[in-house]
Amino acid sequence: MSKREKNIEVIEEDKEVNGQFETILKIGTVGVGTIKQEGARFVALFPNGESFKAVSHEEAVNLLIREYHLHRN
Repeated sequence: MSKREKNIEVIEEDKEVNGQFETILKIGTVGVGTIKQEGARFVALFPNGESFKAVSHEEAVNLLIREYHLHRN
């Protein structure tokens, strides 16, 4: 028996901190991580303190969502 696909609402909140814009990514009410821009690249910051560099904003969003799905209970 196959599972039905579920639509998940991903919320992006833009926030300015110390003159730089950050994007806070949430799935429902759970914070998934933060995306910051460093020069021409983006940094995805995970709630556990890890960070990964990404080429685009979209790639950073995908990294955060993938990490969330791997480690959720």
